Amino acid sequence: MNSKYILVSLLIYLPKITIFTNKISNMKLNILISTHNEKVANLSSLLLPEREDVSYIVSYQYANEQMLADIPEDIKRKDVKIIPIQGIGLSRNRNNALKYADGDIALIADDDVAYTDEYLDKIIEVFTKNPQTDIALFKIKTRDTDPPMKRYPLAKCKYKALKGYYPSSIEMAMRVAKVKDKIFFDERFGLGSEYLDRGEEDIFIRDCINKSLQVDFYPYYIVEHPYQSTGKNHLTQKSLRTRGAVSSYIYGISAYIRMIKFSLFMALRGRSNIYTLLKNTIWGVMYERRTRQKYRSNE
Repeated sequence: MNSKYILVSLLIYLPKITIFTNKISNMKLNILISTHNEKVANLSSLLLPEREDVSYIVSYQYANEQMLADIPEDIKRKDVKIIPIQGIGLSRNRNNALKYADGDIALIADDDVAYTDEYLDKIIEVFTKNPQTDIALFKIKTRDTDPPMKRYPLAKCKYKALKGYYPSSIEMAMRVAKVKDKIFFDERFGLGSEYLDRGEEDIFIRDCINKSLQVDFYPYYIVEHPYQSTGKNHLTQKSLRTRGAVSSYIYGISAYIRMIKFSLFMALRGRSNIYTLLKNTIWGVMYERRTRQKYRSNE
């Protein structure tokens, strides 16, 4: 090949390669950690060694001001911002962390997870190489002796085309500019809420899709978490109410029919009695419809 042609090609493509490399190194990742009360002590083992492209935003819910003294000294680093907030409610905690996000990418985190630098590199790489993705969903890795956390799709795909896959909050990363001050975790849902103990991630993702954001699944592990989870028991009173409320939010009036079908199906399988199933799922539908307008007006 002609040496002049090689030289000209290098002059043309080298700036593009440089721009791409700089783009990767310039993206900043915020890890948004929600913790409460004495669990703030867990953060000492969660933080990785400092790196320029990663920072931590800790929303610390506390029951009384004496607990502020429980914040470990070793997490008071320049790459860690701690924002105390009094009260309860996981969705409220997540919203508090998201409010202070100042990077390009935000990763939702809890206080009982673990990361590696390779996981964080993969998140940054995905958002750099896929500018069309606004919200990315990934995989949770469990211990080698545990079963997988859930069934995941085998390949990259759009979330709205998926059936039978229900994302967890700690699988989610997002472009800060697309969601900050625009989309919030619904504080009627999630641990610590008065009636509905989960479902906040379903509502958040639905709001993203309704606002024309692209939500994509990527088959990469980005976080480690034990298999046992508070989200595994789906037939408690709160869980059944949450099912009805989430269905109402997503499907509207047809949620009544969906909950009747669900209740009949579960009762026929002997999982619970039809009265309990119908009573709680329909209660959830009615509660969501009754409180939706009031909640939205208070956001």
